[in-house]
Amino acid sequence: MPPTKSRKTRARSARVAKAQTRVLTWFDAHGRRFPWRETRDPYRTMVAEVMLQQTQTGRVAPAYEAFLQRFPTLDGLARAPAIDVIQAWRGLGYNRRAVDLHRAAQTIAGEHGGVYPREPATLRRLPGLGEYTAGAIACFAFDAQVPVVDTNVRRVLARAALGKDPVEVDAARVTGLAADWLPDGDAYRWNQALMDIGAMVCRLSKPLCPTCPLRAECAYHAKGRHHAPPARPSRSSEPYEGSRRQARGTIVDHLRRAARTGVTIGELARRMDPDGNGTDLHRLVEILAKLESEGLAELTPGARNGSARGLVRLPSGKRVKAAKR
Repeated sequence: MPPTKSRKTRARSARVAKAQTRVLTWFDAHGRRFPWRETRDPYRTMVAEVMLQQTQTGRVAPAYEAFLQRFPTLDGLARAPAIDVIQAWRGLGYNRRAVDLHRAAQTIAGEHGGVYPREPATLRRLPGLGEYTAGAIACFAFDAQVPVVDTNVRRVLARAALGKDPVEVDAARVTGLAADWLPDGDAYRWNQALMDIGAMVCRLSKPLCPTCPLRAECAYHAKGRHHAPPARPSRSSEPYEGSRRQARGTIVDHLRRAARTGVTIGELARRMDPDGNGTDLHRLVEILAKLESEGLAELTPGARNGSARGLVRLPSGKRVKAAKR
């Protein structure tokens, strides 16, 4: 005979069940509408999820539609030259994602016969698809019953269940909570509902607790922590202005404008520093070499050696054959 649940366990289960009902009811009435939520097509889902990595939904929505007009199918993206994919990524930032998306499409077309893997573990092995993105594709395209934990979901669960901000909680514990709170057979709606609550209601600062469907079950609210500033990481990130990340983005934008003709190291240095204060050529070549290793640039031998006449361009990339069906 199986052991009976303790009173504490039963109370926690009842609390979670109430939270699930309220969250799903709220989502049906207030959930956000996005073009990628109107499809279960795995290719379109993958494009959206890669774009949404580190980019806000407001910037992704128009770029998503334009990208799919340019590359409407997996095979079309897989066959496209890398330069066209990188050009189409303009305005989204973190350009390495364009290369990863392109390579993921090529891997599916070339190694999986154009058939999408359905399991998160297999999806994780594709270029650029980490644990979160693989889980999101598995859930939103194939209805896999798995938690999908982004920044918003992490904040909602840490606050509601533990009364803490995410920086105060071990990531593995939040992952465990996400699995425990997942309603049977309703992962698709539940994961998106928590994302929307985190974006619209349980904001980092000044959460809108009176409108939150989790208010009655929320430990954070019960402790009164919503009245105080949230806990933040003690280590601040590198300022974007003047950073290597800014330089990388600026270089790729210059290469986009140079199209297939390319630009010399000397001209690129002048464009990077229009005020004439002097560009560190060693640093520039170092960044270009890294971009080349990531598939975002092609350098002539002279450019690799730091010659001002050395040429840099966006990569043409290799085409792959369309998958046979």
